Amino acid sequence: MPVLPVGERIYEVGASHPERQLFDCLMPTPHGTTYNAYLVMGSEKTALIDAVDPEKTDILLNNLKESGVTQIDYLITLHTEQDHSGSNTAVLSRYPMARVVGSEKIRDMLETHLHYDPGQVMVIKEGDKLDLGDRTLQFMMIPFAHWPDNMMVYLEEERILFSSDLFGSHYATPKMFATSSAEQRLAAKSYFAEIMMPFRAQISRYTAKVRQLKPRLIAPAHGPVWYDPDVILSRYERWTGDAVKKLVTIPYISMHDSTQVLVERLAVKLSAQGLSVVCRNLGNRPDSLTLETGHFIMDLVDAAAVVLATPTVLGGPHPNMAYAAMIANAVRPKTKFMAMVGSYGWATQAEKTLTALTGNIKAERLPTLLVKGLPTQDDLVKVDELASELGQRIQALPDLLES
Repeated sequence: MPVLPVGERIYEVGASHPERQLFDCLMPTPHGTTYNAYLVMGSEKTALIDAVDPEKTDILLNNLKESGVTQIDYLITLHTEQDHSGSNTAVLSRYPMARVVGSEKIRDMLETHLHYDPGQVMVIKEGDKLDLGDRTLQFMMIPFAHWPDNMMVYLEEERILFSSDLFGSHYATPKMFATSSAEQRLAAKSYFAEIMMPFRAQISRYTAKVRQLKPRLIAPAHGPVWYDPDVILSRYERWTGDAVKKLVTIPYISMHDSTQVLVERLAVKLSAQGLSVVCRNLGNRPDSLTLETGHFIMDLVDAAAVVLATPTVLGGPHPNMAYAAMIANAVRPKTKFMAMVGSYGWATQAEKTLTALTGNIKAERLPTLLVKGLPTQDDLVKVDELASELGQRIQALPDLLES
């Protein structure tokens, strides 16, 4: 990524990583990602807001050189995770006069994760300000967006909010500012689903706080800068709210077609009631588990219901379904209803296992439907009854979003 101007004497000097296809060994990133580092030059002092992933250190240092920077007074760490702080040491080697700036929590976590001497960190608190001469940086704490150490910094004179991971997207592009592309907005939704959704209550409060701040630009740690903050703020308000869409997501596995018969019947009957139905096959290809689980988690941002559909393997659910269920449990979706369907050969503990794996999902549980062998006509009637009950319950919800 070249040096990109955000404003007068404000530059993005971080690194793009378009070839990265998986983040945290967990999250599919089909559009890659960026590690944004922002250089803010005042009349007297210069601040670098965040560094980059260690793999891209050379790009950051080269960009700083191209920017003509001979002195950095402050290296501000908004979040300790290594994709933001991993190249701090290299920056400090090049600019030894720089003071590392962070909250008390960041100081402690830099010691834990990077073995920093706590005395190296200039500790700031909520509302504290750094004077760069003709520019002022104000700090705001946003714990658990998505680590306990996250904070934001606001450039008062330019009304630019550097929001750390909040409002980010794993989306590598040569353009500095967000476009109106559906692809990019989908990337922002996927990012929210897998990183911010577990902390929905806190994120809702931070979104409201940013609304009141009325920034002119929002510059996150990943992805393009939002030149129209309402684009991302309105989405976060919807995603963190309680309303859901008339959407049912069905992650499924089928080894010998028995479970697939149930899924296909259920999908047809739900669709006939005017509901949107998305089926996610977790075992269609070698990479289906990672990719389709990622899509499934994004569905959970606003799905009214989830139906887990699995065959029995060695007495329990298929391991792919257990994986998807554990991740869904971790992100704590607002989905209102949950059901389980599946098949077994002679005995099963699939329901017991999946119930234990999804204890954080506070949805109303509908009766589980487990079929012995290939579904019979009587079994399909039970599928129809489940579809009818689920459809009626979704349609009766008081606050449904438009699809």
